[in-house]
Amino acid sequence: MNTKDKKEIKLAQSLGIEVNPYTITVDGELLSSDGNLLLVDENGTLALPDRVISIGEGAFANTGGLKKIIIPGSVKEVKANAFAYNTDLEEVVMEDGVEKIGERAFVSCNKLQKVTFPDTITSIGATCFTSCTSLDNVKLPKNLTLLNSQTFQACSSLKNVELSEKLETIGSEALQGTKIVTIKFPANLKSIYGSSIETSTLKEIDTSENNYYEFKDGILYSKDYKNLILAITSVTSINMDSRTETISTSAFSQCSKITTINLTENVKSINANAFTNSKLKSITVDGNNKYFKTDEKNNLYSIDGKLLYKLFDTGNVTIKDGVEGIVRGALTNSGAIKGITLPESFTGYSTNTWGIFPTLDYLYLPKNVKHFTAASYFRVKKIEVSNENPNFKSVDEYILSKDGSALYWVAKEKTEIEVPSTVKEIKDWAFYYSKAQKLTLPKNIEKIGAYILNSSSVKELEIQSKIKTINSHAFSSARSLTKITIDKNENEVTGSPWGNPYGDRAVFWKDSE
Repeated sequence: MNTKDKKEIKLAQSLGIEVNPYTITVDGELLSSDGNLLLVDENGTLALPDRVISIGEGAFANTGGLKKIIIPGSVKEVKANAFAYNTDLEEVVMEDGVEKIGERAFVSCNKLQKVTFPDTITSIGATCFTSCTSLDNVKLPKNLTLLNSQTFQACSSLKNVELSEKLETIGSEALQGTKIVTIKFPANLKSIYGSSIETSTLKEIDTSENNYYEFKDGILYSKDYKNLILAITSVTSINMDSRTETISTSAFSQCSKITTINLTENVKSINANAFTNSKLKSITVDGNNKYFKTDEKNNLYSIDGKLLYKLFDTGNVTIKDGVEGIVRGALTNSGAIKGITLPESFTGYSTNTWGIFPTLDYLYLPKNVKHFTAASYFRVKKIEVSNENPNFKSVDEYILSKDGSALYWVAKEKTEIEVPSTVKEIKDWAFYYSKAQKLTLPKNIEKIGAYILNSSSVKELEIQSKIKTINSHAFSSARSLTKITIDKNENEVTGSPWGNPYGDRAVFWKDSE
């Protein structure tokens, strides 16, 4: 019997009639629907029928009342946001046969205490269990080769993680914000970032059976010591091995007890966020090093002066002429930088990554800037672009392409947004962290990029009739976005819900006038 009426369901169950309140496609996908929780029993447990082949995007997201979900082996895939932000979920049992879990599938399920993974799982998406703050123990499926970025980030109770024997890669921030004390690397783990593991509680990395890494004196190196991966927080001084050539992403970012670092002779490559430790006061460079230099204020640059690696200046800062790009993490200085004027040499090279610029009252972009991604600038309160810049212009609290056809950035403090009528394209991250609660995109908009409302306060979005393309991640991590009204049009836009955490429950189609 197919019904979503609670009275009919109760009557049918009393008569022993099987009830189906779900919306299941011919391909076996369980879609996002208000009826998905109607068969939860008195204990808060739901066992899905074996005719479900995949659990659709946002199918059980942002719901209450579901405490335990049993996913049968007939389900091959749990799609993105399937259980995201679930307020009551405590236990997930996946039976043998489940193969893939999508991005953000269980993000912010803060009561989730236990997850049972079958060994048939070969893929777990990025940020899948981020901020599951009650999860304290995890055993990864044995066939997993990749632990994706931010998979267990901010799982603040997580103390024990048993890595799978076949694991080869731990992505960035995969285990950041946890309480892991010891961890054992399997033999074939060969790729890891300095930001992959939380080091504030970490005391020991067992590399005795690993073929690629060596843990010595609180520092993780590659086996040949050429790559320095990370230093744990308890380290009070850095005695870098003389063989080290590369410093990994975020290698020293959690070393809150060190104030100075000496770059040895052979260091020739430094990755992003290496020096974001707020207690760091100075960096020295071996006199024989041919790749890096410091200035009279101890700021660190590439030897040709084109890349800035660490800035110790404070207040209103003018970056030295000659700098073309800024490495992520170079400007992290405990809020001591108030404003930045970039030199005419600055092109934006190497800056199109998340959070390059810290919280600033003011930023000046010169005429030669060729690259702009809002995710790099989202903390900045005001951006002024040189009138001579041929690529971009600043208009009030917006950054637009020079011809006005593309919107790149809107100041996050702006609560009333009126997208200029000249705009045809919304670029990636454009409204990142925006405090506006309602947004209407004008009829000229033809294309919407990725993550445009990430972490924003926007609750309602209206998309009008000329839209042709919406990125599949356009509304990812837009937790506040509960209603997307979009005109039906001759372009036949597809791909809903475009990453929205509520799934298709949030999408409302209306006929164009």
